[in-house]
Amino acid sequence: MQNIVNLLCGIGLFLCGITLMSEHARDAFGEKLSHILGILTKNRFTGMLTGLFVTGLIQSSSATTVMTVSFVESGLMSLSSAVGIVMGANIGTTVTSLLIAFNFSALAPLAVFFGTAVKLFSKKERSSHLSFLIIGFGLLFLGMNTMSMSFSHLKDNAAFLNLVSACEGRISCVFAGFVMTAVLQSSSATVGILQALALSGVVDIQSALYVIFGQNIGAVIPTMLSAVGAEKKAKQVGIIHLLFNLIGTLIFFLIFELVPFPSIIYRAGNPSMQVSVMHIAFNVLSTVILFPFGNRLIRISDKLCRPKIIFQRRERR
Repeated sequence: MQNIVNLLCGIGLFLCGITLMSEHARDAFGEKLSHILGILTKNRFTGMLTGLFVTGLIQSSSATTVMTVSFVESGLMSLSSAVGIVMGANIGTTVTSLLIAFNFSALAPLAVFFGTAVKLFSKKERSSHLSFLIIGFGLLFLGMNTMSMSFSHLKDNAAFLNLVSACEGRISCVFAGFVMTAVLQSSSATVGILQALALSGVVDIQSALYVIFGQNIGAVIPTMLSAVGAEKKAKQVGIIHLLFNLIGTLIFFLIFELVPFPSIIYRAGNPSMQVSVMHIAFNVLSTVILFPFGNRLIRISDKLCRPKIIFQRRERR
């Protein structure tokens, strides 16, 4: 029972850390980043670089894509630029997993102490946001350590192992990743939990790959929700994000069904780093493959946003 309590505590600390980092990075840099998004997106390529930079800084692809929806709806950004931002945001969201993989856990208590000191002794608003960002960094790694230790102890628990084994199939792993991300509304958080599971030996690396596929599909939920009730072009951004992640997942799912699991992944270091490398490789390669088809994604999303035409054709028949 104590291990479960520790696990819940670890998950809570970890999620709190990610939330603090994301929210206070947005509060500290939000206006400037919004300005950057509006200006440095002249075409799809600059849009991709901007999406990567902004998402890497605020640690939230959801925030980046939601801002993109609002810019497209207000006419400040073209759909072509929005496609680039969506692709860049997918790469930028891998920064969190890379930070976790480098394991700065030894600095976690110092980060919490230093961040708290800055908050107590500085009255400036910007300093306040930065202090919470530092505290969030520390809590993230404290939570990660607590989760890893709890998973290690639960590895011998029959009930826990039965629960994990129920998600061992490829489709089950994809579904589990989708549900986790849809519930937590953060692919960074679910990848971090996956890294803790892999580090403690509860989940093998090949299963982790399929969970990552599901997490990428679940990551489109915030974008789709932000586009509900919006104008057509804004809805197209949500559909493009969904198409991009779905097509990327299908391509890699088929590749790994036909090709043996790449042994080079095992050379990446500890299991946490291996998960991070897979997460980065999936998003980077998906972008490389689908980047030339940005205009095609726009045309498909345009057709999917015109259901009335379909109904009119049916009525004429």
